[in-house]
Amino acid sequence: MVGDFFKRLVNGVVFLLAALTFFLVPVGRRTAAQHAVAIFSTPPAREAASAFAHIARRISTEARTELDKLRNPPPPPREPKAPAAKARPPS
Repeated sequence: MVGDFFKRLVNGVVFLLAALTFFLVPVGRRTAAQHAVAIFSTPPAREAASAFAHIARRISTEARTELDKLRNPPPPPREPKAPAAKARPPS
């Protein structure tokens, strides 16, 4: 139990140091966070993000439609009624 606590504590400290390093330590002229922003703000990256968003909206619409069909199935078709037999006059 105590070992798990220390393991989580060490993992938390390592995560905190990694986050601080990502945002504060320069790699070349910029920090890693600034490099990521520069990469993802290029026109091709914005185009790709727009295309992914469009596809995601289309897929979610199709999935929602299919789920609605499963939740609310159409009523079963009615069987046609047989015509009533006409009474024949006695011969």
